[in-house]
Order: sequence, then structure tokens, then C-alpha cells
Amino acid sequence: MNPASTLRNFALRHLVADAAPLSAAERWRSALAALLGFLITEGVLAVLPATTETRHLLLPLGATAVILYTLPHSPLGQPWSVAGGLVVSALAGLACGRWVPWPALAGALSIALAIWLMTRLRCLHPPGGALALTLALAPPAVGVEMAVVGANVLATLIAVVAVNNLVPGRRYPQCVTSHAPAADSPPPLARPGVAHEDLQYALGRLDTFLDISEDDLVAVYNLAAESAFRRHVTLRCKDIMTPAPVTAEFSTELNDAWGRLRRHHIKALPVVDRARRVIGLVGVEDFLAHVAADARRPVGDNIRALLRPTPGMYAHKPEVVGQIMEEGVLTAREDDDLGAVAAALAVRGHPRAIPVVDGDGRLTGILSQTDLVAAVFHQLALERAAGPDAGDARSDPPNS
Repeated sequence: MNPASTLRNFALRHLVADAAPLSAAERWRSALAALLGFLITEGVLAVLPATTETRHLLLPLGATAVILYTLPHSPLGQPWSVAGGLVVSALAGLACGRWVPWPALAGALSIALAIWLMTRLRCLHPPGGALALTLALAPPAVGVEMAVVGANVLATLIAVVAVNNLVPGRRYPQCVTSHAPAADSPPPLARPGVAHEDLQYALGRLDTFLDISEDDLVAVYNLAAESAFRRHVTLRCKDIMTPAPVTAEFSTELNDAWGRLRRHHIKALPVVDRARRVIGLVGVEDFLAHVAADARRPVGDNIRALLRPTPGMYAHKPEVVGQIMEEGVLTAREDDDLGAVAAALAVRGHPRAIPVVDGDGRLTGILSQTDLVAAVFHQLALERAAGPDAGDARSDPPNS
């Protein structure tokens, strides 16, 4: 492997965040929201008692803007996290700057104290660490007061509420879903899915902070579980079909085809051409359809008369499978979802069997009616156990 590939692989594995990229539309929405939000913030501060010099000391609020306008759903950007995180961090920075005479130690203590206070008060906001450090190292002559910090926080919250609620698809702040169970809700063991108590237990075991709201975490879990369900338990035709089925050709004599049906205890034979492409289906019903009703002769005699080859060049009855087979039969591809096959059956009716073909249209297997019904009921039972949204997968319909 050349050095460039080695460096690229190292960067992808150890340096690049494993995060889904934003769409172009979302990038534009976030950038324009930040532009408008910061202008509104400056407009609010223009009417509040804060000088330009003191406002410029609060540049860490630029990091706050990134969170508020790019991650409006994040717990780090909700009003209490912003207001509480910035205020307690400012207090930590001012206190360390005033009472610790050594700048390096004052800066380190301000960040540590800000983190402790934010996590203790559940208002973690990363720009608070930068604000604490800035105020701890600010020259004493500048005299940044908490009133200035409060004014900036107020202006920022006014701007984010105004802007994010104007952006389509966003709402701010994120409302906290009530976790109290309904009066008529089933007991916990009878409720499928992830509950609030489950998340609290899992987060307690992790003992770390996740930058995602509980509702979003549940949504991510449910989508991932749905995808895993579809991948692992959604049956496809190739999973249940009978491979290498017994077949007939157009020129197969009726007596021979009847013998194959009886010998293998099957209800229908796929009829294929020399390239093993399905051209029809023949079953017992097709034979009976060509037996004339005659009260003077038993049915067995009539069937034997149909199966008996006619001597000579001309015949007054069908002689080969191609003359009695059902044409234009429903076929399915190997990778077709059984749900798509069931949907096609609802339109086409219930055939005796469904030939299964590969990508080139060649016969590879057959689905009997019994196999298909059993598999569909099995899939429906699994979908019901997995939840109400697990069975929404759709695939291309079978060939007809």
C-alpha cells in the first residue's frame, strides 16, 4: 500500500468523525440562520447597556451560535443549557481571575470549575469553558460585569428563538416529552419498544454525556431496529423456494407430465423453453379442463382418454403440455420480498404455484401456495412482535 493510501486510511479511522453528512439544503439553512441570528443579537445588544469593548470580550458566544443554529435539537443548545452554562461559567472565570494571582492556574481552575458547575446543574454548554477562560484572563481594567454577560445571553436567546422558529422543519426550544405513563397503558413488560426508564438505565450504565435528545435517541434506535429487522428476518423468495423444481416443456406429452405430477406429489409444473425461461404452468386443473363431461363414462376413463396419445398425423384433442398450459403466469424474482409477492397475489388471485426466476429470467425454483401462505403468516407475526413500523418495507413487485 502506498503512503498516500496509508495516510488516508489512518485519517478516516482515527481523525475523521463518524458522523452523517448534512444535506446541502441543511448546510444553507444553518449558515443563513447563523447570519441572521448574529445580526439580531447585535441589534438587541445595541439597545442594552453594554459597550463595544466588553461585547467583544464575549467572542466565545460565536461557538454558541454554531450549536444553536446547526444543532437546534441538541441538549447542549436548549435555553437552560445556554443561559445556565454561560452564566455559571462567567462566574467561575470572574472568580478565578480575581482571586487567583497566577494567570495559568487561574485559567485552568476556571475551566475545571465551569465544567463541574455545568454538569452539576445539568446545563452543559461547551462554549462556557471558553467564556470562563476568557474572563479569567481578561485584564482587570476592562471590568466585565455579569450584567454584560446577562445582556449577551438574553440577546442570543431572543435571536435563536426568533430565527429557528422561522426555519422550515425546526422548532426551538425542543419540548420535553412527558414520560408519565397513561392511566390505561399496559404494564411495562407488555409495552414494546424503548421506554424512558430503559434509556435512563442505559445512560446510567454508560456514565457519560450524549449530545442527543431523548426523543431523537428513541427515533434513532427505532430506525436502526427497523433496518436490522428488515435485513435479518424479512424473507425473500429464494429463502423459502424449492430449488431446481420438476419442469415440463411445451412438447412434453400429456401422459408424461401427468406422471411427473403424480410421482412427485406436486400440484403444478412450470413449463420452460430450452433456455429455462418460464412460458407457462400446468397442473391437474388444466388437465380436467380438457376432459369432456360424460355421465355414461367414469371420470378416470375420460382422463385416460385425454392422456392416451392419438395415433396418426391428426388429433381431435390436446396432445402436449403447450396446448393445455396456463400462459402469462405470475413469476417472482429470487430477491423479491414476500410482502411484494403477497401484494401481487391480492391483484392477480391465488395461483397454484409461483415460479421463481433469477436476474436473467431463468427458472431457479418454485413457491408452492402452502409455502407462501406459511411464510407470509410467519413474517406478519415477526413484524407484529417487532413493532407497528417494522413491516413498512417495500420492494419492486414481482414480474407478471
